[in-house]
Formats: sequence, C-alpha cells, structure tokens
Amino acid sequence: MNEISHREIYERLIAVEKKVDRVEENTAGMVKAFEAASGAFLVLDWLAKFAKPLIVIGTFIGGLIIAIQSFKVK
Repeated sequence: MNEISHREIYERLIAVEKKVDRVEENTAGMVKAFEAASGAFLVLDWLAKFAKPLIVIGTFIGGLIIAIQSFKVK
C-alpha cells in the first residue's frame, strides 16, 4: 500500500493554501472592477432619469419656437 504521511498531507495543505491565496489576490482586482462598474451604471441610471424630462421639455420648447417662426414668416 501507498501510505501518505502526515508530513505529506501537511505539505499538500500548505500548497493548496498558497494557491487559494493567489486566486484570491488575482480575483480581488476583478471584484473591484465589478464594484466600480456597478457604481458607474448607477450614475448612468440617474443621468437617464434626469435626461428624459429634459428631452421632453426641449422638444416642447423646440416645437414652440418652430411654430412661432412659421407664424412670423407668413
């Protein structure tokens, strides 16, 4: 039989812990990027909510200006 000693198990455990630590370090940057993107989408959502009424108001004012100009020409 191929017996595994406690020392070998311990060494494997240390190797696995190092790999897990490296994966955690590598993914930390990705997590920060996703959090930043989440914040950016929140700001874009606020801008969209603000822009919709401005577009309606701008369209109304533009229509009034065109109507006034068309009456002035006649």
